[in-house]
Amino acid sequence: MMTTYRRAYTIFTALLTLFLIYTVSTQNWLQTDLTALLPSEQQPDALLTAADKAGEEQLNTQVILLAGSKDAETAFQTTSEIAALWRKSGVFEQVDSSVTPDLDKVRKDIGKLGLALLPNEQVRLLFEHPQAYFQARAEAAVNPFAAPSPLSLEQDWLGFGRFVAGKANPQSRLQWNMDNGMLFTEGDDGKTWVWLRGRLAAGDNFSGNDALLPLMAESRKLAKAKGADTLAAGGALFAAASKTEAEQESRLMSTVGMLLTFALLLWVFRSVRVFWLTLPLAAGMLTGLAAALLFFGEVHILTIVIGTSLVGMLVDFPLHWLAPSVFGTRVKNGKTAFSDDPVWQAEPAMKHVLPSFTVSLLITVLGYALLWFTPLPVLRQTAVFSGFALAGAFGATVLWLPPLFQRYRAKTVPFAALTERLYALSGRLKIRLHKRGWLMVGSVLLAVGLWRSDWRDDIRQWVNMPSEMLAEVQRIGQLSGADFGGKYLVAEAPSEDALLMKTAELGRALQPLVAQGKLVSFQSPDQLLMPVSEQKKLQNRLRELSKLPESRQPLVDIGIPHKTLRNALLQAADAPPLTLADALKTDLAEAWRPLYLGEVEKGRFAAIVRLNGMTDDTAVRSAAQSVAGVHWADKRAHLNDLFHHTRNQAAWLKLASYALAWLVLWRMFGMKRGTKILAVPLAAAVCTVAVLGLAGIPVSLFAMFGLLLVSAIGVDYAVYALTARHSAPARLGGMLLAAATTAISFALLALSGTPAVAAFGITVTVGVAFNIWLAGALLKD
Repeated sequence: MMTTYRRAYTIFTALLTLFLIYTVSTQNWLQTDLTALLPSEQQPDALLTAADKAGEEQLNTQVILLAGSKDAETAFQTTSEIAALWRKSGVFEQVDSSVTPDLDKVRKDIGKLGLALLPNEQVRLLFEHPQAYFQARAEAAVNPFAAPSPLSLEQDWLGFGRFVAGKANPQSRLQWNMDNGMLFTEGDDGKTWVWLRGRLAAGDNFSGNDALLPLMAESRKLAKAKGADTLAAGGALFAAASKTEAEQESRLMSTVGMLLTFALLLWVFRSVRVFWLTLPLAAGMLTGLAAALLFFGEVHILTIVIGTSLVGMLVDFPLHWLAPSVFGTRVKNGKTAFSDDPVWQAEPAMKHVLPSFTVSLLITVLGYALLWFTPLPVLRQTAVFSGFALAGAFGATVLWLPPLFQRYRAKTVPFAALTERLYALSGRLKIRLHKRGWLMVGSVLLAVGLWRSDWRDDIRQWVNMPSEMLAEVQRIGQLSGADFGGKYLVAEAPSEDALLMKTAELGRALQPLVAQGKLVSFQSPDQLLMPVSEQKKLQNRLRELSKLPESRQPLVDIGIPHKTLRNALLQAADAPPLTLADALKTDLAEAWRPLYLGEVEKGRFAAIVRLNGMTDDTAVRSAAQSVAGVHWADKRAHLNDLFHHTRNQAAWLKLASYALAWLVLWRMFGMKRGTKILAVPLAAAVCTVAVLGLAGIPVSLFAMFGLLLVSAIGVDYAVYALTARHSAPARLGGMLLAAATTAISFALLALSGTPAVAAFGITVTVGVAFNIWLAGALLKD
């Protein structure tokens, strides 16, 4: 029967291997997009979802580079050469290095937009002091030093078009060089910074494209050779950098973890046969990865990084089985003495530990299975990966290892004698620690640690953002006048016209804060054009002015006939009003296009209002909330709140798994022994939280996930300590080896540059130490 199971499992593993080879070679299976880490909401508001999506698309589909030099010509030349390099690379779908407008199209668009984009002050003059408006128009027409306009006097008698260019570029710090068409900014450091933008394919942040970072490195090298500085930003750059670092960490941790683990095993067992223990490792990783791909179609790089930490856990089963082999003899006072245990044999030994293995696997996988109901994609992926990896390692341990160790005979090794002495020492230590003084000290430390525990999450801990890249993003924000803080407002209304009126109302509420210095500026669609209803009012006023020749007398004085001006007024009055959607279709309105979200749901038109230089969040939020239909959006705070709820949900699910585990343990071992087993992981989790509190480490979602893993390990150790049919020192040796290999893996994770991963590693490492101590207390000869 066992031979049949062994063959079936081998065939199953071979099929999984073929599936993985096919999947990895034919599709992009590795997910590196940072947004994939975010929790999914059960009923997300369509308005905020649309705003998030618009922001992510703009962030992830473009890479910005600035080349700066105190010599303007050097900056322009350097940017031009980098642009040529980008086009040649094939990394970008489109590279925008200069703006060469189609003057005919520009003139046509200006003629179309002129009336709708007329500034409020000019509209007021036309209603209240029309002669003053036409006087200013006449002076501009005859002034040779006035700002140039793409439209000639004959093409724009009324002068509406001369205001369009100013509104087309809301970021006043960006300037256009007429000679080469490049956009540039004069920095406070005396340097000319020239802008270059690479557009990526929509929906593809190119984090999986290995050519992106080398291309950026080559671009910086080129700029340095020219004597120019560079600044760069873009979601794709952060994703690519995170992917590269995660892959390096994963390779390093896997390699170091494997080397340390097998160095330890070679020292303990003094036999090269221990390398057969790589089979459960390989089978576990293979099964976990295949299961994740079958469930999700892709695996996030963070799941892989955390999955590498399973190296220690996946060898727990084989170590619990193999460790007692070295305790067939005991070393006392330098002499070898045989114990009462029979000579260790592979197949019988496996039958002895199989019940405890099965119980541990069942309870651990049950805990992981409940995490499937959390809304966090990466947590669900890791749960699937880990649960199936443990099942795969269990199968390989039970079915593959016994035949490979059939003729294995353990040697007398120092580890056995060391464990014997440690077991004796633990007995004496247990007696001393039971004294009231130590219990009181422990209770005080536990209470202080729990009181100081900080239960919070921060999205910034989920990825390791290089400080240099963050500094460059901040510098680009200063040069452009934009704010990348992630806080903005979303306005909604039942129509486009109502939406423009709503954002105008919001603007009036925010304006006092600008005057008080609590907000530098804001950008909203109503600053671009007026509502259709207002355009119609202005058109009616133009019809009235066509009948008032004295109002346009200043233009007549410079030689323009009354009839010409009258016809121009009537032509403007009869032109079809321009809607917000139509205005944004023009090239001149490109900078405003990301603000308009369109009709998100039936009867819900929405737009984003950008906030720049905000110094008082509370005041801005209060002002915004005074306007009905305006929503405050702080993505980081919103995500942290989602993480908070996800962490609490995971905690409740784990408590539910404890209840189910207790029922299983009660059914198999009785109430008393089942309660003892469950007390070990519960106590270890509480003590770990106390240590995190004393160390000032926040109990984040990933630390919570570490606590869940600590609980699974605790159940494994406790079941083994109470039920395995070996001597107490042999069981202690098995637990010590399992704890050591697990601690190696997770201690390496604690060195990760990603704060969330490091917290995960620290939590599990501390928890394993408490588990081995508490489970060791259950050992009896």
